[in-house]
Amino acid sequence: MSRQPRAFFALDFGAATTSAALVGHAGGRWRLLAHTAAPSTTDLDALLFGILDRVGKADRELLEFVSARERPGTAALVADLARLESRSSPPRRIAVLAGSKRQRRRLEEIASRAGWLVVGGSADVDDPLELSRLVLAWDTHAVLLGADSSPAGDEKRHLPMLGALVAAAARRRPELAVVLAGGAAIQESDFSGAGEHDRIPEVVKAAAPDSSAESDATPVDVATSAETTEEAPAVETAPGEPAAEQAAVGATPEGPSEATAPAATTAPAATTAAPRAPDLAAPAHAAPVELPVPSGDRHDSVLLAPDAESGQPAGSALQQVLEGLRARSDESRLGIARSVRSLALLLDKSIEVIEVGLDGGLRCRAEAVGPGHRTVVSSHVAMASASFAPEDLSDEMIDAVSSWSTIAFDRYRLSDRLRDLRSSPWGEADGEGALLRLAAAKAAVERLVAATPEISVREMPDIMIAAGGVWASTPPSVVALAMADLVRRPGVGRLACDQARLLGPLGAIADEEERRKMLKDLVEDVLLPLGSLILPAGIRQGRSAGRMRVTGETSNSDIDLQPGGIWAVELPPGQTATADMDFRDAVRLGARGRHFSVEVSGGLGGLFVDLRDIPLRLPDKADQKRATWESWQRAMWSEIDE
Repeated sequence: MSRQPRAFFALDFGAATTSAALVGHAGGRWRLLAHTAAPSTTDLDALLFGILDRVGKADRELLEFVSARERPGTAALVADLARLESRSSPPRRIAVLAGSKRQRRRLEEIASRAGWLVVGGSADVDDPLELSRLVLAWDTHAVLLGADSSPAGDEKRHLPMLGALVAAAARRRPELAVVLAGGAAIQESDFSGAGEHDRIPEVVKAAAPDSSAESDATPVDVATSAETTEEAPAVETAPGEPAAEQAAVGATPEGPSEATAPAATTAPAATTAAPRAPDLAAPAHAAPVELPVPSGDRHDSVLLAPDAESGQPAGSALQQVLEGLRARSDESRLGIARSVRSLALLLDKSIEVIEVGLDGGLRCRAEAVGPGHRTVVSSHVAMASASFAPEDLSDEMIDAVSSWSTIAFDRYRLSDRLRDLRSSPWGEADGEGALLRLAAAKAAVERLVAATPEISVREMPDIMIAAGGVWASTPPSVVALAMADLVRRPGVGRLACDQARLLGPLGAIADEEERRKMLKDLVEDVLLPLGSLILPAGIRQGRSAGRMRVTGETSNSDIDLQPGGIWAVELPPGQTATADMDFRDAVRLGARGRHFSVEVSGGLGGLFVDLRDIPLRLPDKADQKRATWESWQRAMWSEIDE
């Protein structure tokens, strides 16, 4: 007999890696039953077949229970089980044009934060021929022409020429998406004079989002926004979404109550109501910019957008428009941002995620605020340039990787190795290749941190999560060290890793309440604990800073706090301890003082006590800097030489 299955696949399709997980309802809640990852070229059905085969060999009764079938066939389950999917959007290039160099730089910054690869020019520096080349280049997918809300001076003088240039390019390249931001909207009439065989493009106005109370129905929350969650309105589907992406897979995942929940390995009775897979009736990330449906490769539309100063903080309104134009409806990084917002409300904690992949990276923060903590303030930035192996390598990117590397590379060899890493991201994952991969990942995170000062000024989050395939082959203690190296703020926080890469697919669940219910069951499976980080500021160099006593369930430790180093104290996952610290001088650890007592939780890396400077002080000479990195890294990764 076959009944409604109690399981589904959560799939995250990245540029380098496909991550697959089997989630099943057993023991009264949703659980992560198995997960795996493989190169993106791997056959998906073979990957899913392998997951089911492993679960069946480990516990056949569990597989029968979650599939609601007696003697289920693996091949049939691969075809029949629902799938919750997220995908990495491929990098796309936008040409930014402005009348002044100042305006161009501001627009380039916003477009970069929205995930675009950016090229730009300004009429006061570049001649019309050079600007035409930027717009007509084969790899340019969109053009952004922007100006102040009330342009004046040279900027106003150059707008007619720039409007005519973009309009001519749009007629020559009908697949080009055009955005007129701020005062550049006065040039919309340039696009109505189509040629005899060209269609007249429709002008669409994108209203600036209301950042003061953003509904969860809004698919993209860009920059800092406040979201009320007392009522979750319905999600509207953007026009032109493929019907396949809108197909309903199931209904709300309501599991049986604890009193009537059957055991995980017991076959359910025929009358038991089976929970269903998440409702995917509408994409969770429907584009906020509702453009008319393109005809073939034509856009046939011009988008009027807010200027570069609109929104709170400034530029957030335009950033949201550009992000909606670029991203897929099931974009994995936007899914991560949505999941983090839900987690912040669910756990009532501040959460920060740093994700690095082959085609970009994400930095996201969310925290619950306000009366009853029913409002979440969130901020996220997705950047194509935050790839660990960028397609367009600049001298600055090569220098950044070199500065984090513990291996001496000349510039030409390092450039070749980074290009090899992009073409074969799964190659040479041990030895020297592992060290290069780590240095490239840290350089990518450094670019993300530099681009998000509004997040860096916030206090250390309660939970910091590392996400993305680049961390999959790195030991947990080294991932924790990388987070401590790059996100340096005084305080105490938990470190975790999205090892199964569930945050992206779970963010594809359209309904906020449903998504939160799923995360409530899966939170311990989603967040693989790396440990806790204690990072005080104001430690004086040259002598012992004090002592720390760690009192746990099974062991106690007494540590002499020596400035300038980082220590790992063994504290297994699932255990908590109390860390009592007595400093010789007043330090900052959330508050300022000499005596602190904090609760810490264990993880695969344990408890990390970081007494290095904020920011880090490193030698100027390259060989001494490499030796410093190596000494810290070797303490966490001694196996690298084996």
